[in-house]
Amino acid sequence: MKSEIQPIGIVGAMQVEIEAVLEAAKEVTVQEHASMKFYTGLLSGVPFVAAQCSPGKVNSALCAQVMADHYRPRLILNIGVAGGIGPEVRIGDVVIATSCVQYDYDGTALGDLRLGEIELPPESQKVRDFPCDREISEKLQKAAEALYGHCHRGAIATGDRFVADPAFGKWLYETFGALACEMEGASTAHACLLNHIPCAVLRTISDNGNEEATVDFPTFARESAHKAQKLLAGVIESL
Repeated sequence: MKSEIQPIGIVGAMQVEIEAVLEAAKEVTVQEHASMKFYTGLLSGVPFVAAQCSPGKVNSALCAQVMADHYRPRLILNIGVAGGIGPEVRIGDVVIATSCVQYDYDGTALGDLRLGEIELPPESQKVRDFPCDREISEKLQKAAEALYGHCHRGAIATGDRFVADPAFGKWLYETFGALACEMEGASTAHACLLNHIPCAVLRTISDNGNEEATVDFPTFARESAHKAQKLLAGVIESL
C-alpha cells in the first residue's frame, strides 16, 4: 500500500464482516496474497487494509502474518461475531478483549504447562493470555459505550470449535474467565505478539453459545457485523 501512513489492519473470518467495512469505505482496491483478498482504502479518512481470513485459528494467524509482511499495519483489529458466555453478556452486546486464550491448546502432559499455555520463540517464553493493546481497547470501549450505552471488556476464549453447548460455555467462563468464545481472536493476537504489532479484538454477540446457537447465528451475523462497522467507523480516527 503506497501511503506514508501505516494502515490499520482489519481481519474478519466471514465475508459479511469485511463487506460491512467496505460499504462505508472509499477508494477501495484489492490485491491477492496467499489465496486471500486484501482490500485497501480509506475508512473515515483513515488508511486501512482488510481481509477475510475464513474461520479458524490457522487461517486467522496466516492472514495476520501475510498482512504484516505485505502491508506493515500499525495495528491489527480482529472483528466479528462471537458467542456470549459471560453471565451478563447478551445477544447484541459488544465485547472488547483485554486478552485472548487458545483454550484448545493442551500441553499439560508435558508437566510444566497450564491449559492454553503455549511456548513461543525465540526462547520458549510461555504465554497463555495473549495480550490486547490496552490503550486501543479502552478507546474501543469508550466508543462502544457512547454509541450503544454499554459494552463488556474482558477475556475472550478462542478455539477451533463452534460452541453450541451451554455446559462447555460455562466451563470456558469458569476456567478462563472468558466473556465470549470464537475462533480467531487469540491466534490473531498470537501472530501480532510475535510481529510486535498492537492487537485489539472487537466482537459483537450473535448467539449465547448454547443449543440455540446454530439457529441464532445466521440471523444475527449480518446485524452484528454492521454494528461493529458503525463503531469502528466512529473511532478509527483516534486509533
